Amino acid sequence: MRALAVILALTALAGCREEALELPSGLAVELAGIVMESQPDGETWLILQVLAPSLAGRRIGAEEMAEDTGVICDTWGLAAAGEADQTPDQIVVQVMSERVERGQPAPGVTQVFAGYRVQDGSCIWEDF
Repeated sequence: MRALAVILALTALAGCREEALELPSGLAVELAGIVMESQPDGETWLILQVLAPSLAGRRIGAEEMAEDTGVICDTWGLAAAGEADQTPDQIVVQVMSERVERGQPAPGVTQVFAGYRVQDGSCIWEDF
């Protein structure tokens, strides 16, 4: 299953030519990875792993980054979803101050997560 997720991630990543992005808040981010992940309820999530080193040591929440994560979803998420073999049920934006392996605890790393459904070609924010 892990190998399939990596293959799908590489396929989706091929459609995302832009590797760096400046967000409305002024935060500069870099696309660190894309993972397609099957959930226990049968949904498929496309997870955008985004690196934002300047977040290190800051306490910040999803509400404060809502505009930024929306731009990430609209820019990289929709492109990756369009390139994926299977349309994801949800796009998850994971912004992190340093790389974190999916599913591993990282208490010293600042992370923000935001979930989106794709509807009519747009990212629609959903509360987890």
